[in-house]
Amino acid sequence: MADYYLDDFEPGHTYTSPTQTISEEEALAFARRYDPQYFHLDPVAARDSVFGGIVLGGFQTAALAWTLVLRTGMFDKSAIAGIGLDELRWHKPVRPGESLRCEFTLLDARPSRTQRDRGVARFRYEVKNQRDEIVLSLVMIQMLRRRPSGG
Repeated sequence: MADYYLDDFEPGHTYTSPTQTISEEEALAFARRYDPQYFHLDPVAARDSVFGGIVLGGFQTAALAWTLVLRTGMFDKSAIAGIGLDELRWHKPVRPGESLRCEFTLLDARPSRTQRDRGVARFRYEVKNQRDEIVLSLVMIQMLRRRPSGG
């Protein structure tokens, strides 16, 4: 894959990550450590929850969005730092065994006025399951490197 920099992303173009299937073991390990609620941990008790069974923690799904995007390799050379998240929404619960991918679209980008080697980009992320349903969406604000001179 070619190296991507801020200048290479096209506004309005959608990029797609590889797919990952989330195992029950991964879901439980995350929940035990970061989100120990019964509907993330206990299959029997989770049946009586509003979800009707075990679901992944929402922040696990949000973290997975970034992991999926990184797996494209498109930010290997350009990523400097995340600046923030806007419009984080959980649309549908995610269950162990589901296969997820992230589609991300550049909303806008601007070069830095003070540091010419970088700029700020806003991407809309949509995490979709194997049924093509949006399970999570957010806007990620990222500081990215610009293409080096002569590149």
